[in-house]
Amino acid sequence: MDLRQLRYFLTVAEERRFSSAARRLHIAAPSLSQQIRALERDLRVTLFDRTPGGAELTSAGRVLAERARVILAEVDRARQDVRSAGPDRREQVALRVCTMADRVLDGPLRTVGLAIPGIEVFVTSSPGDDAVEAVRQARADAAVVWNRPQEHRDLDGVVLGSVLFGIVLPLGHPLADRAEIPVAGLGHEAAVMFPLSPFAGIWQRTVDHLLPRGARPGQVVVEPDLINSPEAMLRAVAAGSGVAPGILGVAEHMDVSGIVVLPLDPPLLLDLEVVWRRPARPAVRRLVDYLLEAVDNPEVLVSAPRRPAGGAGGQGFRITFSQPSALFLKMS
Repeated sequence: MDLRQLRYFLTVAEERRFSSAARRLHIAAPSLSQQIRALERDLRVTLFDRTPGGAELTSAGRVLAERARVILAEVDRARQDVRSAGPDRREQVALRVCTMADRVLDGPLRTVGLAIPGIEVFVTSSPGDDAVEAVRQARADAAVVWNRPQEHRDLDGVVLGSVLFGIVLPLGHPLADRAEIPVAGLGHEAAVMFPLSPFAGIWQRTVDHLLPRGARPGQVVVEPDLINSPEAMLRAVAAGSGVAPGILGVAEHMDVSGIVVLPLDPPLLLDLEVVWRRPARPAVRRLVDYLLEAVDNPEVLVSAPRRPAGGAGGQGFRITFSQPSALFLKMS
């Protein structure tokens, strides 16, 4: 098994046809098929179910596809790291930021590319849990995400801080003239929510906070438009679909009319975390230090957690996981 075979294999897996994969790779289809057959003989498994309609991954093929993406991403990263080792080259770091977190960290993210000497940071937006998968598959070095569910805690991470959410109401709502909205007063409202699947870490917690007595069938309305989220949620509120959670300091400044954004009682606080794969490269550690320091800026809409003195900066940082029994890991 060599890298060329893995690239050929992944191309067939993506195209689902040997002929179209061969065109994309600029090689003859028989040669491509021969390479895949050689890979299957080497691994002693069948990687594709070959049918007149195309080529579908077998269970063994799906396992290899997951590992191959990581392997090839690591090779590409190694190539970049070696090229960055020259005296005048900047080391490259890929950062994924999940939906809505980019609004909260807008200022630091705009300057991160120039703020860390010797490092070039490429920032990309990802919907929710996709950012975690990008790190796990080595397509990104680090990611800023909302509270992670337990199944995503195989990665190292540190809590940047908490973000305060309020409630978005349509103009003219009976509660719209209050200074803050008691959660108890929302029991009969429909809750407009973002999709569950990319936001598993915060979805249920948010619904439980808004509707503590439980949601009736149909009371939670999911707005599926991830491309324009959270604007799509706010437009749904303005159209009378219900009420929605919104980040205080962000939601009220979006270009959506017909809504009002108010604080909640009790408040809804959701954590932001930065995650990475171990072992963390020095450049990744410096990026994490930068983000930890950035949330201390009063202009950033994150309430930074209490950290030990000297924990963020210098030679390393101190990681605190948001579990009931706090775990501390010193990185140096």
